[in-house]
Amino acid sequence: MVKVKKSLLPKEIVIKKEEDYRSEKVISILQKDFYNKCYLCEEKNPTTINVEHFRSCKNNEDLKYNWENLFYACAHCNRIKGSQYDHIIDCTKDDPEMYIHIRFNSYPEHNVEVLPVLYSPENGETQELLDKIYNGAGTAISDFEAKNLKSKISDEIKEFTEYIDNYVNESDEKLRTAYRKKIKQMLSREGQFSGFKRSIVMENKELIQHFGELLR
Repeated sequence: MVKVKKSLLPKEIVIKKEEDYRSEKVISILQKDFYNKCYLCEEKNPTTINVEHFRSCKNNEDLKYNWENLFYACAHCNRIKGSQYDHIIDCTKDDPEMYIHIRFNSYPEHNVEVLPVLYSPENGETQELLDKIYNGAGTAISDFEAKNLKSKISDEIKEFTEYIDNYVNESDEKLRTAYRKKIKQMLSREGQFSGFKRSIVMENKELIQHFGELLR
């Protein structure tokens, strides 16, 4: 999860029924605001798109049609979250990176750890939800989806660490500049699975010295 700045809903758009928040205009705004990636798993260009209610809206019409409660998610994450996790970190209001880091472990098997950094009342539910999203929620479908998700994350991390190694070990300034430009793109909150890459930098003092300014 990374911080997202959500737009104000244009005055000409009114959300009073389900068809309204599933309209092309609303989805387009959410897609842009959330960098065209699921706000939970951070997969970019998801093939399954859900307009998700951040707070469950059972028997609550205000929450169902409230613009601030509408988030951009993939079906995998929305299905696991359901209406069970109403007290997770709100990435449109708080910076998740202040409270948690997400770490990808490649050995002995692909696994994701969600680590607390600073206390927040929302940490517990956020950690539990992200663990189920990345490592499986105990059903065959969620476990297979999580496995596929981790495979994509693994590829991204390998590419990122290769650029890091190339930058650190390169003596040619032109090449170093090119590597740094690519690393900056990969650390941008707009990038796919950027929370993992940003955590790698934030947890390493040497990398902070090299790339800390790119995290802003």
